[in-house]
Amino acid sequence: MTNQYLSLREVGRRLDIPPSTIVYYKDKFSKFIPSMGDGGRRQKYSIEVVEIFRRIREMYGMNWTTEQIESELSLKFGALVDSINSDQQVINRAGLEPSSDMQTVIKGLSSVLGKVSDLLSNQALFQAELRDLREELSILRSEKRKLSAETNERIMDMAMEIGRLKRDRAELYRLIQDGNIGPDESSFPTAEYLEQPLVIRNSEGEYLGVAGKGRKHFSLEDFVKLLEDSVTTHRSVDLKWREDSGKWILVIDASDNDAPAQKKIVLVTEENVTPNNNTVVRIDSMEINGKSVPGALLFSLFKQIRESFDR
Repeated sequence: MTNQYLSLREVGRRLDIPPSTIVYYKDKFSKFIPSMGDGGRRQKYSIEVVEIFRRIREMYGMNWTTEQIESELSLKFGALVDSINSDQQVINRAGLEPSSDMQTVIKGLSSVLGKVSDLLSNQALFQAELRDLREELSILRSEKRKLSAETNERIMDMAMEIGRLKRDRAELYRLIQDGNIGPDESSFPTAEYLEQPLVIRNSEGEYLGVAGKGRKHFSLEDFVKLLEDSVTTHRSVDLKWREDSGKWILVIDASDNDAPAQKKIVLVTEENVTPNNNTVVRIDSMEINGKSVPGALLFSLFKQIRESFDR
């Protein structure tokens, strides 16, 4: 390696860098620019530092931060700085002792380079963790899309199944109406009859129904389901429909095989047209175990149903 040394002014002249700028670079990154001499105009620099100054100017031109420039200098010129220091030791052994300032720089350079190396190692670890997190996020997003697609598919399957059940029910009603369901079942209300609004009429002749909030009206079919639910504790439940003089009569027999307890509900309904010209199904009467349910009690029951639907 050459032992040629230059002054700071000569370094600036070779790189066409103004003296004030070359001094600023030297002061800012002095730990990466070894020199010899006792300071001032006698300070000399190895010719190899010309390349270090050139790189500093390039990095400033790219708007790099001080931390980025220091990291780059440590990575790219660490070996060069060590080599210059080695040459300096040779000079020292030859009797050319460096200044006290240079000795301080040399002693501190090893510690600084060690810290920079640690920082770079930590940066590599952070970058690896960041890559792992990005991969994990990508996997989670993929699983979310897959789960969403599966959920939508299940919803579509359920919707198709509900549609199939409705068609089957309509076909069952049709078969019952046509008399093709069997000799034991002679009649059954139509689907339209079951789905019409269910009302009662008070003593003043007013109709009371349940519109339901955010849903269709409360129908005869809904009321029959409530009656069925009320006897679910019984082991045997039998439902039968029959028509009598334009009225449809539902008989629910519920009994237990191992107990004398029995419950029988008889519901009589008929189709009416309200003063507002709406077609409805009106409860004509209702019996439980042979006892007639008072109209006031039916009226109270409908009010409770309406309150529950309005919640």
